[in-house]
Amino acid sequence: MTTSQSQSSNDDAIKSLTTLRYETESFISPNRLDRQKIQLIINEYSPLVANQLLQNKFFDVNQIHEANIELRFELIAIQQQLDQLSDEELTLKLTHLKESIEFTITQYQALVEKESSVIFVSQMIMFSFMVLSAIFLLFYCRRCIVTPLNKLEENVYSISNHHFNVDFIETSNEIGFLSTGLKSMSEELESLITAMQKKVFDKKTELETANESIQFLFTISQTLSTVKLTHPIIIEALNALAKQTNLSKLCLELVNGVEIDSDYGCATKNNQNNKRIPIMINGEPFGYLNYIQATPMAENTSIIVSFSSLLARALYQEEYSLQEQKLLLMDERGVIARELHDSIAQALSFLKIQCTVLNRQIDADSEKTAVKNSVSNIEEAVSDAYVQLRSLLSTFRLNISESDFKEAVLVMISQLQKQTTAKIQLGEFESNFQTHANQHIHLLQIIREAMINAMKHANCSNIIVNCVIIDQKVIITITDDGIGIKEKPGKDNHYGIEIMNQRAAELNAKFEITNLPLGTEIKLIFEI
Repeated sequence: MTTSQSQSSNDDAIKSLTTLRYETESFISPNRLDRQKIQLIINEYSPLVANQLLQNKFFDVNQIHEANIELRFELIAIQQQLDQLSDEELTLKLTHLKESIEFTITQYQALVEKESSVIFVSQMIMFSFMVLSAIFLLFYCRRCIVTPLNKLEENVYSISNHHFNVDFIETSNEIGFLSTGLKSMSEELESLITAMQKKVFDKKTELETANESIQFLFTISQTLSTVKLTHPIIIEALNALAKQTNLSKLCLELVNGVEIDSDYGCATKNNQNNKRIPIMINGEPFGYLNYIQATPMAENTSIIVSFSSLLARALYQEEYSLQEQKLLLMDERGVIARELHDSIAQALSFLKIQCTVLNRQIDADSEKTAVKNSVSNIEEAVSDAYVQLRSLLSTFRLNISESDFKEAVLVMISQLQKQTTAKIQLGEFESNFQTHANQHIHLLQIIREAMINAMKHANCSNIIVNCVIIDQKVIITITDDGIGIKEKPGKDNHYGIEIMNQRAAELNAKFEITNLPLGTEIKLIFEI
């Protein structure tokens, strides 16, 4: 820029000197010497020549400086001596001034050429610099601006499609700050979406688990309510519960001592990991679910509690159904007993009274011995029939208020104990089996008949009733320590044994009577 300014000043100086040369050349002719005009020209251009000195600082201007000094001195000399010089001298001075001006112009033109070269080189350098700068800026923009922006655009597209595993450019400019902010936002979005997906997955898993639990409980409810509640059904339900809730041990313990084990085994009461859930019926415990849970979970505990409620309802319905059947059967037998009492029993009683009156009348006539014997036989037969009828009425009127077999036997023993001095007691007794109403009645009647026979005919001191279960078979024994039974019993106890045999046949059971070294054993084997 300095060189350009200097060149501009030099061009102005060349123009001024060229004008001064033309003016000087115009005064050289003798006929054109106008001293006044020359004075004006010198006064006008003399300061300009002086002002052009030392304008360029980058080149050697000594010759121009010297030429300017000489030119200035000549101008001053002509200016001072203008009125004193003759025309020839003035012409000579002007000619010499013209040569000095031409020399000075030549020096300025050489300087201008040098400056032009410098300016050209400078312009080329500037152009090259601008080209290189443009190329640099192009590559810089492509590398540091366009490429990062395209990368950011790709990252934004990936993030919008939930693909957060992307690389962000790290730079120290504004794009780097934007990339850092976008990376932070991406990580936060990924964290939020991951947490949300986890919550959705957990909720889905929870709903699926709840659905499985509901389906399981519905299936168990259907199973327990639509079929007869037998031990295999209960065991199957326990196995399903253990599998559903990941239990290592599970069994059902009833308050009457019955224990139903699952295939996983029963949890012992002394185990510190053992847990118990009561099975409540009408506000009272009917039994307990004993279990050991491999991995304790609140959901599994809830399922176990719900299962216990379903099982309690099923047991209550089964118990209520059995009790209702037994009560209906007893009501029907009571009706039959009343009918027998009102008809046959009264007729037999009347015949017995008439036989007594007839005996008294015959006693007055000693010659009618044969008739008396016949009447005696009739009276004996009527008495025997009356006894059998009373026994049958007692059988029909047997009151069973308990549906549990063991409790019913205890109630029956307490009633019979009042009629004998022999001690009646239970030995080993298991009652964890289910029976129909008829089967229940037949079993109780066989036990009652056996105890009555022992009370009447065995002359015993102790009667023991046992009931055990072996290989799905119920074995009931009634043992006394009396005089035993005859191999061919007479009519005194013939009917009782016959009735027990008939009842055993109704049960498809095996009935046996065995004489022991001391007393008699009556055994009944009944398949569950």
